Amino acid sequence: MGVMFQAFYWDCPREDRKEYKWWNTIRAQVPSLAKAGFTALWLPPVHKAANLDGPSMGYDPYDYYDLGEFDQKGSLPTWFGLRGELLALIADAHRNSMSVIADVVMNHNSGADAPEVNPISGQSRWTLFKPKSGKFPRNWECFHPNMYETWDEMSFGDMPDLSHRNPYVYTELLKLARWLIEEVGFDGFRFDFVKGYGANTITAI
Repeated sequence: MGVMFQAFYWDCPREDRKEYKWWNTIRAQVPSLAKAGFTALWLPPVHKAANLDGPSMGYDPYDYYDLGEFDQKGSLPTWFGLRGELLALIADAHRNSMSVIADVVMNHNSGADAPEVNPISGQSRWTLFKPKSGKFPRNWECFHPNMYETWDEMSFGDMPDLSHRNPYVYTELLKLARWLIEEVGFDGFRFDFVKGYGANTITAI
């Protein structure tokens, strides 16, 4: 049996005046958390978010592979810090026998670079994504509706929902999961807004 520590809350890091410094803040607490008996850390979404109304908690994903290293969406770091600081936090957690859980948002995206007219619905939506990481670029075919599905389990706000039945999208999400574990160092996932998509979406993950 283990005990997981939720290493964030909705108003962080601003409430603590630790903007762009949250990874280092949590890292400094790792030894004492491990000593207290915690066996896992649950981190907020680590990717660069849309930041449409200022810094974001990450639940509006833009570039899944920008962990705070590309100057886009208003800053180089994410709201929580730089890539190197995140990797150092994960490494310290592992050295203290703590696993690290990633909060993954795969239902919806936000902050696209340009609008497109969806030929199925005839509506113009912000669905053209050209992230600076160069990974997982997206267009209207990656979102609902498209040739793979014209219905959606549930939407979140006005953000376009990823179409998981599109083989390209599903493959990219599998690549993302492997990257988060094999290269970034996460040990597991917490999936956000699971009511928005079928359970089969995460079966292989």
